[in-house]
Amino acid sequence: MKTSGATLQRILIIEDQATLAAMLQKRLQEQGYHSESAGDGIAALKLILSAPFDLLLLDLQIPGLHGVELLRKLRASSKTATLPVVVMSGVYKGERYRSAMQELGVNAFLEKPFTPQQLQTAISQALPKSPEKVAAPAMGAPAATTPPGSSFDRHLTQAFLRSLSGELILNDGQINRHLVFVNGTPVSLRPGFVHSDFGDFLRRQGKIDDAEYQYYAQSGEFRHNLLVQMGCLHYHELLEQKFSYLTQELLAGFSFPVMTASFQPLTLPPGLQVITVNLAEIILQGLRSTWTAAHSTAYFTKIKNHYPTTTPDYYRHINSLRLSEAECALLPLLTGSQRTASCTAGEAELLPLLYLFQSFGMIRCSATPTTAAAAPLWPLRCLFNAPAEVLEDNPEWGRLESFNDLRDKSPQDAVPVMVAPTTPPAAAPPEEGSTVAATFAALQGKNYYEVLGLTQEKFSFNRLKENYFARSKEFGPDLLMRLGGAEANQAEEIMAMFANAYETLSDVVKKEKYDQLLGSETIGLGHKGDERFRAEIQAQSGKVFIDMEEWDNAEKALKDACAIDPDNGDTLAHLAWAIYRNPQYAASRPTLDRAKQMLNRAITMERTAPAFAFKGWILIDSGQEALAETEFNKALKIDARNTLARKGLRRIQEKREQEKKGIFGRMFGG
Repeated sequence: MKTSGATLQRILIIEDQATLAAMLQKRLQEQGYHSESAGDGIAALKLILSAPFDLLLLDLQIPGLHGVELLRKLRASSKTATLPVVVMSGVYKGERYRSAMQELGVNAFLEKPFTPQQLQTAISQALPKSPEKVAAPAMGAPAATTPPGSSFDRHLTQAFLRSLSGELILNDGQINRHLVFVNGTPVSLRPGFVHSDFGDFLRRQGKIDDAEYQYYAQSGEFRHNLLVQMGCLHYHELLEQKFSYLTQELLAGFSFPVMTASFQPLTLPPGLQVITVNLAEIILQGLRSTWTAAHSTAYFTKIKNHYPTTTPDYYRHINSLRLSEAECALLPLLTGSQRTASCTAGEAELLPLLYLFQSFGMIRCSATPTTAAAAPLWPLRCLFNAPAEVLEDNPEWGRLESFNDLRDKSPQDAVPVMVAPTTPPAAAPPEEGSTVAATFAALQGKNYYEVLGLTQEKFSFNRLKENYFARSKEFGPDLLMRLGGAEANQAEEIMAMFANAYETLSDVVKKEKYDQLLGSETIGLGHKGDERFRAEIQAQSGKVFIDMEEWDNAEKALKDACAIDPDNGDTLAHLAWAIYRNPQYAASRPTLDRAKQMLNRAITMERTAPAFAFKGWILIDSGQEALAETEFNKALKIDARNTLARKGLRRIQEKREQEKKGIFGRMFGG
């Protein structure tokens, strides 16, 4: 029986094929799990928000909300950032897609068809387990002074940068974990954050049985080479499994709270080198998986106006990291000539990398423009994360290219292409103002591919990146400083066109939806359909963030949607609610009043059930239950299933029942 304490572990199956979902649900229940199923992404998101699950079993090709988009929204919320996920896929197969899923924090990737044993192994590895508690050191035992608590990534970073050798004893308030370093790299951990030790990790995978584990842990004293002697693993398998164990356990540590640590140094002979896990890459993956919107806000506020530039230590660590396309595109901008806000273009996914760069001393953030470090003293054959031409032929891509490209389609099934080949704008003539006006006029009515000089047939992320940065540079801040009046406004609008095109085409899910739009009708920047698409994407994201109570993210997404489509009453109502519920505005009466006015304006534009429900709860907060009841009834008249309105009516009824009891109590002395 798979339990957590006395409670069955809960698994949500997200699969649109009802027969397969039923079969999986039956098998999981037979294995002792509590399982539920959802047939589309929106239904799954609602279930996840309504009740906690221990694991998701996710098919990517689902209606409503694509599996990749669902994953991104879950990882963007602190509440679900570390929720274990096992992906099932019958369409996206191979190492490239497996790597892409790892970037989204997926614990296991199963290619359909898979065996019951493979499913069970993936679930067992992904589900969280509590390690056995280890007694604290005896009184008087030699140990270094315990420093104040720090996050796990800081303990790892300090040991790595100082090339420490010895035993780091970590304590989270309940358990001591012993992490051994050699020259700053981990070589041993017991107990782990998920498994009690390396042998337990192998046992749960079925690599060794219970008797072999008992001998390994007791008589064998946890000697790893014993597993080879016993014939359980070949030596190369032993090394592979040990690295896998250390990597998974260290990544799991990032989700743990602040820990205290003490260090017992160990003297090693000069020149000793060991091959072990890539700790720099592990720290980056751990930061990505646990990074929250709050982290982004705090860190970006701190560095947005500084000029990041590389240091000599940049070349010491950069080739140890495997970066995404967006992260690779950031590297050439770290020259000290642009502010962080300009380098990142508002992309929160880049902030964990910048944080690691700064923690490792790979960049410095100056208050004024500065210059980058010179090339390193050692021979440098290449930079593995070099953008554009170096990555063009590199098969080890860190993220999905396009879900349209992933489908195995025959020529007759291909989506018809509606975009004619275009060429980039001609070189700028001497008169800058006339160039801006001509470019602005030429871009009107163009679709996103045409805006950046691309076509659907020959699209690649490298060309997208090259064209975007080339055109952004042409119409960037330097030009704006030389222009004025109408020309400056046009240049800013051109930059906004470039940014919108790049944002859509560089995101696999948005690009897929945009391609579907182009397959049905030609939609350009000068047409309302294109703007409507962007507004719908932002509005949908904002509503999901409201459900997750991520108020800052909700406000930002909904403001973007309202800026594009200011006449949408439903979007405006949700924006008003996101502002009203945001705790940072709780003490600001003017802001709350503006939110109420915004909601009233939204209702005059469009009478929707959510808008009336929002107004009802605002009236409850001001003690006007009778008026609130009227608003809730209006909401239910439009949508009888509106949960917020139903919840409000229950609240009013419960309050009235309490008041009745109070009256009777006073009347009869009770």
